[in-house]
Amino acid sequence: MAATASWEKKRKEKETKFLETAKADLEKCIATRVEEYSAAVADLNAAYYKFVLDYAQTDDRIRKLWLQLQHGQQSLATLSQKKHGAMIEVDKEREKGQVKGMAIAKKAVEGEPDVPSFLPDPTLSDRNDDASRPTRQRANTSTFPFNWRRKAENTTAPAPPTISAPLQWEELIEALTPPAVPSLNYAKSLATALGALDAHSPPPRLTTLQPVLASLCSSDSPIPLQTAGYDILTAYLKGSGSSITTTADRLSCLSLFIDVPWSQELWEARTRALSALTHSGAHTAGMEGHILRMLESWTERAFEGLSQTDSISHEDRLERQRSVESLTAFLTSLVRRPEFVSRLTEADTAGVLQMWERLVDKSLSVPGEYLNLVSPPSSPYLEPHSSKAVSPPKRSLSHRRHHSSTSLPKLSHLKHPADIIVDAYLTYLSERLVALAPSYLTSILPLLFRALAFYSTPLPRISLEPGIQPQNALEQRISGVLGKIASGPYASSCKILMKRHFFPSAQMSLQVSIQTSVGALRTLRISLRQVLESRLARAYIERASSVEYSPAGVPTHLALERGLMERAWAQDESQSWDIIRFANVLARAAKAWISFEQETTPNVIAAPKEAVLHEIAAIVKDVIQAMDERGDNEDVDDEEIAAIGRVLRELVVYVRSVKTAEGGLIPISLHRPDGSSPFLVAIATVLAEDLKTSPLFLVLPSIILSIADHLPDRDLTHLLTTMIERQCLSPTSLSWLDDWKNLLTMSHLFSPSRAGTRQHVMDHLQSVWEFVKDIPAYRKPLASLVFDVWKQHPADELEDTSALVAWNLLADEAVLRLVERHVEDPSTEKCEAQQGLCEEILDFLLAMAHERIEEDDDAASIRTVESQVPSPPGLIPPMNTASTSPILSRMTSDYPGLKEKETSLPSVMSILTSLTSGAQSRSQSKPRRTTNDMSISVEASPVISATEPPSATPKSVGAVIALVSVFSQLVFTPLALSQCSLWHAKQVFKHLVELVTGAGCVRARLTVLQFMMRLRVDRDHRLYYAAAEYDKDGNVAHLAALINRAEASPSTVEDLLRDDEIKRARARAPPQQERDGRRPSRGRGGPRVDTSRSRSRVPARVIPTAVLRAKPREPLWSIPEMLSLSVAASDVSSEGMTSYDPANPGHNESVLPLSSFLAKLVEVIETEREWEILSYVLCHLPTQLANKHLFCGPRSRIVIGKLLASLCLGISEGTLATKVERWPDGIISRDAQGLAFHTLTVLISYKRCFDNAQQLHHLVEVFLLGLNGQPSTQKCCLHALSLAAFELQPSMAKHLSRIMEKLSQIMSNPAMAVYIIDFLAIVGSQRALYVNFTESDYKMVFAVALKYLENHNRADGSLSISWALSQHVRIMSYYIVYVWFLAVDLPDRHRHVTYIVRQLLLANSGREDVDAPTEVAFDWLARYTYASADPRPAKSTLDEIVMNPNLQAKSSEPAISEKTWILGNSVVTIRALARRGWIEVLSRRASGMTKFLVRAENVPMIPLGDVDPDFVSISGTLMMDRKDGGEEVVCAEEGIARFMGSPGLGEVKDALSNTAQSLSSAPRPDPITGYVWSGSAPSQRRKEVAIDPSYFALQLSAYPHKGPASRGRLVKDKARLASFFRTFDRMPVIDTHKVGVMYVAPGQKTEAEILRNTHGSPAYTRFLEGLGRLINLRGQVDVYDGGLDPDVDGEYAYAWWDDIGQILFHTATLMPNGEDPNCTSKKAHIGNDYVRIVWNDSGMPYRFDTLSTQFQFVNIVVEPHSRGAIAAFSNNLHEHEYFKVTVQRAPGMVEFTPIGDFKLISAASLPQLIRQLSLLSDWFVAVWQNTGGDTRRDEVITNWRSRLEAIQRFRDQVLAADQEPEPGVDDSLAGQQRLRDFSTAY
Repeated sequence: MAATASWEKKRKEKETKFLETAKADLEKCIATRVEEYSAAVADLNAAYYKFVLDYAQTDDRIRKLWLQLQHGQQSLATLSQKKHGAMIEVDKEREKGQVKGMAIAKKAVEGEPDVPSFLPDPTLSDRNDDASRPTRQRANTSTFPFNWRRKAENTTAPAPPTISAPLQWEELIEALTPPAVPSLNYAKSLATALGALDAHSPPPRLTTLQPVLASLCSSDSPIPLQTAGYDILTAYLKGSGSSITTTADRLSCLSLFIDVPWSQELWEARTRALSALTHSGAHTAGMEGHILRMLESWTERAFEGLSQTDSISHEDRLERQRSVESLTAFLTSLVRRPEFVSRLTEADTAGVLQMWERLVDKSLSVPGEYLNLVSPPSSPYLEPHSSKAVSPPKRSLSHRRHHSSTSLPKLSHLKHPADIIVDAYLTYLSERLVALAPSYLTSILPLLFRALAFYSTPLPRISLEPGIQPQNALEQRISGVLGKIASGPYASSCKILMKRHFFPSAQMSLQVSIQTSVGALRTLRISLRQVLESRLARAYIERASSVEYSPAGVPTHLALERGLMERAWAQDESQSWDIIRFANVLARAAKAWISFEQETTPNVIAAPKEAVLHEIAAIVKDVIQAMDERGDNEDVDDEEIAAIGRVLRELVVYVRSVKTAEGGLIPISLHRPDGSSPFLVAIATVLAEDLKTSPLFLVLPSIILSIADHLPDRDLTHLLTTMIERQCLSPTSLSWLDDWKNLLTMSHLFSPSRAGTRQHVMDHLQSVWEFVKDIPAYRKPLASLVFDVWKQHPADELEDTSALVAWNLLADEAVLRLVERHVEDPSTEKCEAQQGLCEEILDFLLAMAHERIEEDDDAASIRTVESQVPSPPGLIPPMNTASTSPILSRMTSDYPGLKEKETSLPSVMSILTSLTSGAQSRSQSKPRRTTNDMSISVEASPVISATEPPSATPKSVGAVIALVSVFSQLVFTPLALSQCSLWHAKQVFKHLVELVTGAGCVRARLTVLQFMMRLRVDRDHRLYYAAAEYDKDGNVAHLAALINRAEASPSTVEDLLRDDEIKRARARAPPQQERDGRRPSRGRGGPRVDTSRSRSRVPARVIPTAVLRAKPREPLWSIPEMLSLSVAASDVSSEGMTSYDPANPGHNESVLPLSSFLAKLVEVIETEREWEILSYVLCHLPTQLANKHLFCGPRSRIVIGKLLASLCLGISEGTLATKVERWPDGIISRDAQGLAFHTLTVLISYKRCFDNAQQLHHLVEVFLLGLNGQPSTQKCCLHALSLAAFELQPSMAKHLSRIMEKLSQIMSNPAMAVYIIDFLAIVGSQRALYVNFTESDYKMVFAVALKYLENHNRADGSLSISWALSQHVRIMSYYIVYVWFLAVDLPDRHRHVTYIVRQLLLANSGREDVDAPTEVAFDWLARYTYASADPRPAKSTLDEIVMNPNLQAKSSEPAISEKTWILGNSVVTIRALARRGWIEVLSRRASGMTKFLVRAENVPMIPLGDVDPDFVSISGTLMMDRKDGGEEVVCAEEGIARFMGSPGLGEVKDALSNTAQSLSSAPRPDPITGYVWSGSAPSQRRKEVAIDPSYFALQLSAYPHKGPASRGRLVKDKARLASFFRTFDRMPVIDTHKVGVMYVAPGQKTEAEILRNTHGSPAYTRFLEGLGRLINLRGQVDVYDGGLDPDVDGEYAYAWWDDIGQILFHTATLMPNGEDPNCTSKKAHIGNDYVRIVWNDSGMPYRFDTLSTQFQFVNIVVEPHSRGAIAAFSNNLHEHEYFKVTVQRAPGMVEFTPIGDFKLISAASLPQLIRQLSLLSDWFVAVWQNTGGDTRRDEVITNWRSRLEAIQRFRDQVLAADQEPEPGVDDSLAGQQRLRDFSTAY
């Protein structure tokens, strides 16, 4: 152990030593690498430093050069300015010289003599006094006339002046000293003399001049003398006299400056004298106060005239301006002297400041348009560029300064008084501001504020970029002064005073208070802008410096613009200038100004106080702009944002309070900030901040929402979009519920002007709801908020479609609360007693749904409708109405004001218009046309677009939609698996059923019906809501079009009602005039011109003219509909709710009581007063009833019986819809009854619900009654009767005679022709219907069909229906004649020939020859009148044996001989065996070919002594009835060998007996596949054949040849005859049709899938069994095979035939698929068929173009009436009891089948109906295709007609070749010889 421990210790020591060595080496290596790295970094830094220094030096040199260049440019600019100034001075001097010279010239021209100085002035008088006229002559600077003054013409020239020596100053003083009379010239001379004294001349003492000055300057002296006196004083004091003047002398002189009114001539002299007296302010000791008061008085007196805008001349105004400027400048020069200021008292200073206050106040009160008011526009002095000549003014008698005393440019410089005073005041303050005490700020600051407000101009946006300087220099000076005060030693006092002036003052006038506040706010704004700019500068420098560092961390050179550093760190910046510190006072000031005088003067737009609010808004805008200029990385102070929010909230209060002149709200636009006042623009600009990037997003949304009423919908929409993007309305925001509350409680949110806002609010509410729906913590508060808000909505407040989000939200919450409640307790026992929010919501919804809302339409007025024919109940003759527009647009135009109650009487203007124009007034406009028997124009009816939900929707509608949402969630979602959900769903369903009649308004009731009428069930009776497949057959749209609630679909009966007879009748009818001269109304109220084409129409009774009728309601629905319903899952079957449970027919919670809903519909039909409700039910009920699984069970069975009874009784007695009170224009109860027939048609499929057969009889009677109605009703009834021919045969058989009689009465309407023909064709195929027909009944049928032939063959060629339809009706009319003629028993057929022939000839009246179809008809009658034989003979064994040429060739007899004769329209061929006695007669005619095989008994079989007996005839006779079976005929030798032993009579009988037994032992048909027919014509096996002897004679006659009896024409050309036979015998003797049949398995959609089906369901197989007979195609000769090849297309096919036609069904499931996956061979046949039968088990609608082919014409679709994913091979008879049949037509193809939109048919009658539809469709499509889609007028050639034309061509060719005349009547011998010589003809 010790050794081990020692070894372990040594090992550890070695490891430690190794680790220490390795560590040391590693550290040494690292240190080395660090040193190398450091050295490299140092080298890099040194290189970089050197580069930086070199770059800086280079930059400095460049900058130095740039500065030198700039200095040189400045020098050049200075020199240029100096030169320019020198030039200007030279020009001024030159101008002065010109003015002076002109003055001298003027004086010389006037020639006034100078008065000698030593004589008294002789002109000194009152009239020529110096004081009353100018003393100096002035030059005229505008003109230079020779006559300066106007003088008399006889005035002599004055004597030349006398020149005398001037007086000395002593003499002048003596002459002027009182009591001497002062002379103006002497006074001026004395002033000149005193001014000329030099220093060597002693001046006089001031005391010597005192008397003279006192006399001259007295207020009693004339102004010129006063001026001269002040000039003398000025000259004395400015001259040598100043040196001897003492202070006492100066004080004594103050008395000379008396206070007199301002004078234009005096002010300048007096001012100069005062300046000289004070020696420009240097000698003012003891005179300070007097001088200041004197200046104050003079200045104010001079300014008084400036402040006035009238009564002062322009020259006077200019002089006053100069006076004020001089006086204020003098005052400023005085206060500039410290010694002067030091001697001023407080009173003096206060007096000066008060003077300035008065002057500034007056100047700022002068309007800004002062210059425009006082400037004479025509003055040449103010308009130097004017070219208009102005005559000089007349000379004034007073001494006035001439214009030449100043330069012209000065004359034109008129200033605003404020410019003068404010400039002088600022100059004064610049000298005195420092020395003034703080107490004077109370008077100084308001003036400066007002001045700043007066000169304020818009400030540029805050930015570091150089901005535009203020437009007014005074504004800049004022701002500078205020800036000095605000940042000076008195900054605190300044701020306090400034804040005080933010508020309105009661001591000031409103204008002064506004100016002061605006100026104070502008001062704050400027200071804040400086602070903000400083912040921006610092932020910019920090951003620049943060990114301008070298990799080593050394700052690089910052390229900053000049002055940016000074702006960033300004010395006078104060941190106290901040929006945060002023926010409260600004908010309070805004509030004070808004409420200021609001009680006495309401706030109006552009009020004066808006200037204050605008300045506050501008401050906020500046701060926001500064925020925008900051960098993205700079944080914004939340306190600053809050401060801005506080101010903005107060400002927008004014926006809410201000009104327009009309008392409306002020509109504000944020996307385009403009408005009627600058304040509104500023507010809009601030609120228009981009909320996506602005830091004010926290405060702006709520502020904007507070003025939402003033904002356009676009701005609010943008705000909401931003709030949504920034998640303000989601739970991620703490205030999301508050924001939702603000939005939902926004006033006018549901007004029409807030469509976009409302849509965004509701859309986002929907998205937020979907987000929180699964989070109860968030969902419940939001739902409670919405619920509380919704309960507080005003009762009269309407909502639109977007508001449905809230209703659906309440529905969702109710369902979720219900589910949460039943999580623990799924039982429903306590559901009725529990109360919670779920029940509160449901109760609220029910209360809202039942709440009665007085709609505008409910208070409809009663209007007078002039009418002679009312709308009597029952089926009355239709009225002739017209329509030019749909109801929807017409209601809008006739009744635009839905909010205002309209009176019943028409307006005065409408009455006058109707009286003057003879036309109807607007209130009595034409009603729309209905589907009457009037002719319809070819133009399509106007398109009615999808009706959107009304813009204003009653709350009851929203409540109904919420209830529907609750029901749909409980039923159509997985919640339906819960029994409690189904229980609650049934409760809601009961409420919905009750709301059908009990809802508060019509719209709510209609909304319930919109949901309930779309309920459907699948084949498993599972309930679902039909959306996509709601009206897939178009039945609802079709019915709606009948009452002008949808666009009439093309190719309907409405497009075909163009009866020319009615048009002509109406054209002949004279217009009836009423007594008042107006035309009678063309609506239902007007007198009706009877143009009925039916003799069964009930005549209308006349009632009094005036009928009161309620104004029609505005249409509430039209097709297509835009539903607002919220259904949880559309077209998805419920997992729990059913309509019927066959396993448990009793009480079941999962079965919805739909019988109660149906009962409610019956109640609506019987008692409804609202047309909107009744029409909706009648239009939608047929489609819903077609879903037969919907109404199952015993209760529904009872209600369906009541429905049938109610409809039948209402129609038969005319009481249906008679309780409707408000009919739309052009609609009456007759139209409602017409809709009811469609419901009755569907009720035919419910015949099992009617136990009493009398109900079915009554139903058929009602359809018969409907044939009296309008065309749309007739069409519906004909369709119904066609269906009843299969389904209600006992009832139809009972009433068929009456129906035929009625058809004969209404057959004159061509539009009904196709439907009548279809009906007759269908009835003709059902023998059970006419088994009891009499001869007259058959004759009525023939009359109807032949009448249409007569209409078609009209002489005028006019057709009232399309050509293709007319051709189809023509062909089908012949078809009806043939079908019904065969229906007559053979012994009775000949009785009808006479009538039919007569009618056919009448149809061809007016023509030389009958047409080809008529010839065919005659030939056909000849064939079937006396026999029921087939149209083509079948091959028999007898014929093969007896007439076999091979057998005959072996005998010694000659071969068969034959001859052919042409007999009229027939070709007769007779073949005979000369020895055997056998004769074969072939008669080829248009209607077929007849073959007779007879033996002449005159030729014995074994003559006596004959060694060659006729064994061929014997064997043929024995085998004549043998079935061929497709095998080869037994050879003659074998047949003869059997009878070589001379058979006796017994053997022959045994052979015949065996043949009969073989026929009787034929196998019976398979129940599924039926018979398999092959070989000869099948019709020989299916009918009893009877032949009358007349048949043989007719077939061998020339009938129907119209010539005399002919013996025929023998055909001698054998070659031509053989060619004719080959061609003619290939022509079918009957009409052939081929129809495709396809099976669509469940889930199949594509063509390939469908064609690959090789089998179908059992119901499909049973359908095929009844559709036709299964034939074997191999070996078929007489049955039409439709082009099928047994080797390719299968050996079997289904076919049907009768004596008239054959149909081959190309059945896809019988054809082999082969190896082609696309089944090309199948498509080759089916794709070329005109008509296809589609058995649709796919569970989806079959698309018309599923099978892509160019022959896409008609698809007859058979499908279950209820959808569902059942098994493909289900054999449930309940599922397949009835099927729905629809007919799909190619675009543009008119309707021609009795199916309409769809029909329900029983499985038993389905094959017969489909077969008839196939036949009718193939006929029409052939016509349609032949006429190029009804674009060409080509006739369709039938097979019979083709055969006729072939015979006629052959006859013409034979006659032309023989060239032998027809034997005529010739009594001569030769003639008789030709007639009697039969050898030539036979």
